[in-house]
Amino acid sequence: MIEIRFLTKTVRRIACLLLLSTPALALSQELTRLTFPYGPLGLNSLPWVAAKELRLFEKNGLNVEMVYVGASAVIVQSMLSGAADVAGFGGPAVVTNVLRGGDIIQVAAMAPYFTQSLLVRSDLRDLRSLQGKKIGITRLGSVTDFALRTIIERHNIKDVNVLQMGGFPEAVAGLSRGVIDGAVLSPPHNFRMLKEGFRELVSPKDLRGMGSGFLTQGIVARKSFAAVHRDTVVRLIKTTVEATKHAVANEEFSKRLISKYLGVNDADLLRQSYLYVSETFVREPFVPESTMQSMVQRMAQVNMIDAKSAQSTPTSAYFDNSYVAELKQSGFLDSVWK
Repeated sequence: MIEIRFLTKTVRRIACLLLLSTPALALSQELTRLTFPYGPLGLNSLPWVAAKELRLFEKNGLNVEMVYVGASAVIVQSMLSGAADVAGFGGPAVVTNVLRGGDIIQVAAMAPYFTQSLLVRSDLRDLRSLQGKKIGITRLGSVTDFALRTIIERHNIKDVNVLQMGGFPEAVAGLSRGVIDGAVLSPPHNFRMLKEGFRELVSPKDLRGMGSGFLTQGIVARKSFAAVHRDTVVRLIKTTVEATKHAVANEEFSKRLISKYLGVNDADLLRQSYLYVSETFVREPFVPESTMQSMVQRMAQVNMIDAKSAQSTPTSAYFDNSYVAELKQSGFLDSVWK
């Protein structure tokens, strides 16, 4: 019942934004209007924040209303309700949606690998100490859920109490206050908690070393919408690439943005955060088929999806690289990063 109320409130919030933004649309009829739910609240979403700050959406003919929602599973439900046709996230929620008959697919992959860490209290020194402990994730079916299940399954850890926290800020607060013993976090939240004395029990490198491909961040679209509004989807990806390049190439701009929107003011954390931005996002956001295939296989292994349904569904059902390919063939991607 709690999750239903949360979802209903989220959908209503997005719907209200649709109504509130109507006057703005009347003033700029030439712009294509998009409601863009996204998550998480962290560095993995920085390109869209940069695009908004630099007015790159408008440059590419888009009037984008960004709505932070958080967990990808909740964004999927809001999209299927008709509240949005495109969104910013990646990972398990796309796979689950397709296997349930939904038409949300991945159209771009900005970070096609794990970027998460498992942070725990400093007195928990190894993975065996997780037994019986309370570990926070954002939501079931999310990126953090998948990461934690991968850790638990690969190391055969028993009796871990998994708690849904809602988002990274809530998970950080819960860990700081001792409500939970650990949490799966993304940058800059993991950087901050490390500096505060918490232990990184599993790093992104460790997760990647477990042999499971993953897609942390990207752009998704309803297949039915993208087929009719192809140019809009291409322009959204184009804007994201331009914003990523600007964030990567301009350290001081990125630091100001991180400070303004994520509340990071410590000089060391700002530098660490910028280096993450400069090293993480891919130049050409194609969805790697092998990564998607590996993610689906792992989801079946950790019982996030039905193995038989996954086996009978072609990997190509989860993504469409033709939008990025169009930008590549036009020479745009090469010109941006030259």
